[in-house]
Amino acid sequence: MRILLIDDHSMIRLGIKGLILQIHQEAEVLEAAAAQDGLQILKAEIPDLVFLDLKLPWEVGGEINGKFGLDVLRAVCDMERPIPVIVISGEFISKNAVEKILKVGAASFVPKAASVEVMLEAIQRAIGGGVWLPSEITPIECIEQPPSIDSLLRDRPLSVTAADLSITEREFDVLRLAMQGNAPWKVARILGINPANTRRYLSRLYSRFGVIDLYGLQCHFAKTGQLLGIISSPTRSCGVPE
Repeated sequence: MRILLIDDHSMIRLGIKGLILQIHQEAEVLEAAAAQDGLQILKAEIPDLVFLDLKLPWEVGGEINGKFGLDVLRAVCDMERPIPVIVISGEFISKNAVEKILKVGAASFVPKAASVEVMLEAIQRAIGGGVWLPSEITPIECIEQPPSIDSLLRDRPLSVTAADLSITEREFDVLRLAMQGNAPWKVARILGINPANTRRYLSRLYSRFGVIDLYGLQCHFAKTGQLLGIISSPTRSCGVPE
């Protein structure tokens, strides 16, 4: 697995890199200290997962601006293959702001002020195809305390299946891609299906999990902690769109 960290603070990169390697020792961790460098790596390396600080300089030593972080997020979301982006931020962001970030295409949002246990859990979920959101801003009440570091490293959660969730295999394909922040048009392109069918699959998923949109789905899986598995390529390919 290849993971890209984009953050202008070297100590933050060092800390996240250390946590990633505790969970996935074979991971290759790439680093960038500015938006421009991050975009260059994205074009050349195509990572499997991106950790992105919202407030970045365009180039090393330049002025820090949240716009540059959003530019990187949009660039990742426009890429052909699915690449989950975990947005991290050093400042508290309101529920509405987080919802907007997720709608742009982020898969999760994690505050930099989070404890080591929380950051480790967020990384573990990201690697396993899950979602993490702060309990303060998700509309679904989080009833469980964060697990300990020892339990996170010892008890690796298993990915759920379509049967576990009582949905079809195709709905599961759509769900996993949607949880990574992919817009419906991109889900359709990746799976080679008709965009109208993609929207119908999503509508059925909203109904199945009692939510009204993709943000609701992300909040649901943030609360349950269920992992959907890593996608490196579509599970099926179709010569003719459904």
